Amino acid sequence: MDTESKLQEGIELHRNGQLQQAELIYQQILQVNPENAEVLHLLGTIAHQIEKYDLSINLINQAIEIDPNQSSFFNNLGLTLQKRGRFEEAVQAYKQAIDLNSDSSESYYNLGITLNDQGKLEEAIQAYRQAIEINPNYSKAYNNLGSMLKDQGNPEEAIQAYRQAIKNSPSYSEAYNNLGITLNDQGKLEEAIQAYKNVLKINPNYLEACNSLGIAFKDLGRLEEAVQAYQDAIRINSNHGPTHNNLGNVLRDQGKLEEAIQAYQQAIEINPKFPEAHHNLGTSLFLAGDFKNCWKHYEWRWKCPNTQLSLKERHLPQTRWEGSRLTDTSILVWAEQGVGDQITFASMFPDLLQAGARVTVECEQRLIPLFKRSFPEIQFYPQENLPHTQLFDTNINYQVPMGNLGRWFRTDRDSFTRNKQSYLTACPKETKKRRRKYKELSNGRMLVGVSWKSAGPDQSWSESRSIPLNDYWISVLSNKDCYFINLQYGDVKQELELLKSETGLTVYSDQDICTFENLDGFAAQVSALDLVISIDNTTAHIAGALGQEVWTLLPHIPYWRWLQDVEDTLWYKNMRLFRQDRIGDWSKVFQQVSMSLQQNITGSRLS
Repeated sequence: MDTESKLQEGIELHRNGQLQQAELIYQQILQVNPENAEVLHLLGTIAHQIEKYDLSINLINQAIEIDPNQSSFFNNLGLTLQKRGRFEEAVQAYKQAIDLNSDSSESYYNLGITLNDQGKLEEAIQAYRQAIEINPNYSKAYNNLGSMLKDQGNPEEAIQAYRQAIKNSPSYSEAYNNLGITLNDQGKLEEAIQAYKNVLKINPNYLEACNSLGIAFKDLGRLEEAVQAYQDAIRINSNHGPTHNNLGNVLRDQGKLEEAIQAYQQAIEINPKFPEAHHNLGTSLFLAGDFKNCWKHYEWRWKCPNTQLSLKERHLPQTRWEGSRLTDTSILVWAEQGVGDQITFASMFPDLLQAGARVTVECEQRLIPLFKRSFPEIQFYPQENLPHTQLFDTNINYQVPMGNLGRWFRTDRDSFTRNKQSYLTACPKETKKRRRKYKELSNGRMLVGVSWKSAGPDQSWSESRSIPLNDYWISVLSNKDCYFINLQYGDVKQELELLKSETGLTVYSDQDICTFENLDGFAAQVSALDLVISIDNTTAHIAGALGQEVWTLLPHIPYWRWLQDVEDTLWYKNMRLFRQDRIGDWSKVFQQVSMSLQQNITGSRLS
């Protein structure tokens, strides 16, 4: 047998993917020469390719015992050890390969991958840089280096690395995609879109790029293009649940609720345990007025890591209440989400009391004085990182998060209207005091409180609701028949000073009231006014719950509680809703508010 020519024949078959034929030839050679290290090594690589990793490790180790001076043996041993999760051994194998051949860029590259798998970012970065130093055209090393730099918080360097990978390999779709993701994270959406489009020119079936393109279009408000991107992604893979969920989000933003609901349902059909799709379906069903079915999906909110909710789930010893009779029982209701949400859900406390339950509530500490006055039958405890010891009382029969109450008490329109009344009570004495003070200051003008921004945990969501004071508001604040009072929580002194210096308009700030900390005093301030005009924030909820006349200004894509295309709300009896007709455009809203305000003033004079 001509061993050398036979070996070359086997190697050629191996390269062409004809693994069985190659293996047969390698075995024939071993029958003649059992100590042929190269053949044992090649058999080991075939075992690796067919995922017989233990066999691969055994064969390559045999080759190394015979010939311990081959860098490639150690490199391929490292690859197989890495597949088995034996990372430390893999690192040692790669280092041995490098010791034998310090110019092996491949070994440095593989070492970088393994170090990254271990979470050793700095060492991984150094390994990739070494691979690039040896081979400046090593595109994969540049791409992986970019990913490491991005994870390390160096996006600009990451972008440079991705661009170099692309320069070396213009058809490198993965590098283009990673570039797009990093640009997107930096808010460079147009550049990100171009990167994703380049990916799809190279590989029209690159699912991740289609999805990422849809996200970028959505963030830019280019909703039709976002829909097209997601539909392209579905064409690539119709069984990818996240794509259907993303499509649903865009359709909902377009006001196409029925289609959005169908998309979420499709995502759930693909993956029945998809929390984001369930949560989105629940909120969309509420927007559509399907109160019977929305709440069960809304309960999936606890499993969503990236919702706009600031959730703090409590794990308490009492049985979770699931709608059983409450007569002569006790129930603990615990807070979730922000102050505004807690105020909204508090509208269902009377339902619990009417059902015959003894009620204990954990809530935001700032709300307790106001809640105690409004619900004297209820025991309140402050919401803290470590729950109050009383909340672990096993004599309490049930526990339930506030948001779950809707499943039992808000199942149709009648269930809202039956108890639709002002359910919070401000301090009468303090309210009179505030009203007297403001009347004296106003010289008989209409008292109008204003609040213009949100400070929620989700910055982008807060920004979509907020309206700069020295922008659209000027058309309202210019009404000389009104005396405007600041109801905006937080430090807004500079904003008010800027407004006055640029326009000459004044909004009065009552220094006796700390709107953020003293919500009970704030409630009295709100109750003392004739009208509240506010964006969707805590101010609007407090005014609504007090039964105060309040005009709430909503973005085109409102929070789910506000339903769709209605001017009133089921939650608060004296609230009127003013909605954007286009994303980001408040001009029509303020035209309507200014006109309604003047009509309100004229009507008051006539009466």
